[in-house]
Amino acid sequence: MPHHALESTLTRPLSANALRRASRELPIAANHDATRLIALMPAKTPTGPSADCATGSGTSCLST
Repeated sequence: MPHHALESTLTRPLSANALRRASRELPIAANHDATRLIALMPAKTPTGPSADCATGSGTSCLST
């Protein structure tokens, strides 16, 4: 099953307790000051017209 990395940048550092609570739901990695978080999410590979927009090969992505 493919996975996608989800990165979040926070304006304030995440407390140790908040990071611990969040990591109970899904595995999360944080940088040294806990302002950037990365999680791996199971995902499907896109197919169909919207996949062409995501890969940049679509010619009329804005019209859909």
